[in-house]
This record gives sequence, structure tokens and C-alpha cells, in this order.
Amino acid sequence: MSPKLVDPSEVLTSTQVCDLLNITRQTLYSWLEQGKIKPWMRGGGSWLFIRGEVLKAKDIRYQRVAPAGGS
Repeated sequence: MSPKLVDPSEVLTSTQVCDLLNITRQTLYSWLEQGKIKPWMRGGGSWLFIRGEVLKAKDIRYQRVAPAGGS
């Protein structure tokens, strides 16, 4: 199955995504594994993303779970 056609100006590299979201590459890969951000395709050895999908993840923040019985 081939990727859907997309306006090239809407395609972002991993570096561009990290800059846009102000996150590290390590965080980006963690988010990929957790399904918090959806890649468009893999090309040339790196992930490519669609701007709209990246913007959906823009408000994601890590949430810490409070200790049991804690405040």
C-alpha cells in the first residue's frame, strides 16, 4: 500500500518536528513508541510526519502519576 498523496509543504522531518514541539529526538521516539504521535512514512532512513498530525500532539505533556496514598 502506498502512502496517500500529501502537499510537500505539509511534510516534516524528525528534526522539524522536534523544533516545532520543542522536544528532543529521544522524546519524539518515545512518543512514537507510545502512539502519542503518528508518523506518515519512513523515508531515507528517518521518519516523516504530516504537519496536521504533529499539531495534534502539540499539547501532549508527560503526566506523572501521584504515589498511592500520596498528595
